[in-house]
Amino acid sequence: MGGRRSTDGVDVLEGGSDGGPLEQRTPVMLLATDRDGRIVRVSDYWLEMMGYERKEVVGHHLRDFLSEQSQQSDLVESPARLMERGWCRDVECRFRTKEGRDFDASLSAVAERNPDGSIDGLLAVIDDISSLKLAEQNLRERELALGRTNDLLQLVLDTIPVRVFWKDLKLKYLGCNRLFAQDSGLAKPEHLLGLDDYAMGWRDRAKTYRADDRMVIESGESRINYEEPLTTPDGRQIWLRTSKLPLRDLDETIIGVLGTFEDITEEKRAAERERQLQTDVQHAQKLESLGVLAGGIAHDFNNILTGILGQADLVLDDLPPVSPVRAKVEAIQTAATSASDLCRQMLAYSGKGRFVVAPLDLSEVVREMREMLDAVVSKKVSLQFDLASGLPAAKADGTQLQQIILNLVVNASEAIDKETGVVCVNTGFIEYDAEYIKTTLADHDLAPGGYVTLEVTDTGCGMESETMERMFEPFFTSKFTGRGLGLSAVLGIVRGHKGAIKAYSEPGRGTTMKLLLPACHLPSESLSRSADTAPKWRGTGTVLVVDDEPIVREVAQALLERAGLEVVTAEDGLDALAIFEKRADEIDCVILDLTMPHLDGEETFRELRKIRADVPVILASGYNEQDVTQRFVGKGLAGFLQKPFRLETLTEKVKAILVSSDGSFKPRG
Repeated sequence: MGGRRSTDGVDVLEGGSDGGPLEQRTPVMLLATDRDGRIVRVSDYWLEMMGYERKEVVGHHLRDFLSEQSQQSDLVESPARLMERGWCRDVECRFRTKEGRDFDASLSAVAERNPDGSIDGLLAVIDDISSLKLAEQNLRERELALGRTNDLLQLVLDTIPVRVFWKDLKLKYLGCNRLFAQDSGLAKPEHLLGLDDYAMGWRDRAKTYRADDRMVIESGESRINYEEPLTTPDGRQIWLRTSKLPLRDLDETIIGVLGTFEDITEEKRAAERERQLQTDVQHAQKLESLGVLAGGIAHDFNNILTGILGQADLVLDDLPPVSPVRAKVEAIQTAATSASDLCRQMLAYSGKGRFVVAPLDLSEVVREMREMLDAVVSKKVSLQFDLASGLPAAKADGTQLQQIILNLVVNASEAIDKETGVVCVNTGFIEYDAEYIKTTLADHDLAPGGYVTLEVTDTGCGMESETMERMFEPFFTSKFTGRGLGLSAVLGIVRGHKGAIKAYSEPGRGTTMKLLLPACHLPSESLSRSADTAPKWRGTGTVLVVDDEPIVREVAQALLERAGLEVVTAEDGLDALAIFEKRADEIDCVILDLTMPHLDGEETFRELRKIRADVPVILASGYNEQDVTQRFVGKGLAGFLQKPFRLETLTEKVKAILVSSDGSFKPRG
């Protein structure tokens, strides 16, 4: 039987006849050293692992069988300290086999003591932990790789211009990207972990968001690209385009919800700007179409009025001053003149009105109207004036300008309705920049610069936005119907003067209508005109009247013959050319209508000049002189006759051509 040897209080069984020491028989790596660290005993399993024979090991120092790195360990360098302590546990080291292969090991040792208690050496147990170390290394590499993957994924999520978030089944946030964190008012995405929507800055929308999330999770179906508003934590109002999808694991089990959204606020604003632009374009097209219609009606109506007023002039010229019929004819003449005023309004609305433009002092125009304005406003309305002195002149038609002022003041008075209130009329001069001018209503581009202004402000009921959008349409009114062209005529006059108009109004807070007219630095003229008391003119000569309207031809012929002239008429351009070819040397003047079938006035004018280059031609039209005559600039047009015309106007135009400054008849050519 083998004996026992004490190892720090633990008996170690010595080998005997039944097979040698225990360390030689056990499948464990064991070795024992003396006090100097030299190997005195070793197990067969250790020799097998290391590839040595026993005789190659016993007597050699432990360090001879360790790797270079392990040779610097406390186990080798300070055996004395281990001896004093009496034990060590799980000291990692690397053994080197005879073939030069290193393997990782864990060494635990206890002191071997003599019977007197002194330490004789160490008995060590060695475990091969190579597989464990390899597994640890693989785990570290996987963790490192996973960390790099997560970092890369976060980098990608933080780079894309879309907000991304994901939640668990309890609808608590598991993660997000940087943009989502910024919208949430959080410094970093990780600050979102574990929060829910009620803990966010949009808690007022939390119920809706969570309902959407639950619907996606429970149905397993995605909601793609729907729009919704959001108030951010800093108070900004934005619009989102949102998508939510079920979040699934590798087994396709739903484990939460994945959401993305993008800020489409600017896109929505751009769409709104586009919509407003389309609305403005449609409004402008509607006004333009109505303008064309109004201009066409006014043109045709002026032809009819030419006949009525002309015939009235002829009748009055034939009647004695005391005739009882005279008053009735004058009433016809007054009614026809009123109808002519309506035509001027329609032409003004269409932008084709005839303006007698002169430099005017806007404040003086208002002063001359004060008595009339006081008469037209309600007795419950206080009319106040604040008229600037020394204004630059505005080039305008005085009559049309008076119509604008009267229209605006009457509208302001009626807006006050049954209550007492105030209407203020102000004039001034301001330099406007391009940005302000863009906010005004005009159908052409106005240049920045100095503008004379007229403001009419009331304390009345004000207008809703819907009313303001329509207030410049013909015949539109928020009062009773049948009011006429109203503000549409005002707009037409303003457009014809290359000006602008701007309206301010709020329900219950009154309205301000602001008129802008380009300023010019010319001496202002008064609106007052002296009466023409000159005797009626009579002359000699032959006039060719060309017009497709029989009533115009008949009236023109009768009026001109009343002035002593011979008149030849033609019903259109082709008829006029046939007559003129035969009588070119006899005809002293041609009165030519602009709008005719077959050949219009411009084409007929060119053909007449081919026959006789010096023939004087007066162009007649119901349209605006400026618009019509600009097509004849540089072509020698002798004059323009605005329809409807009166006897005095017609004869003055012809007289200017046929009579020299000394009163003698001009020789032809």
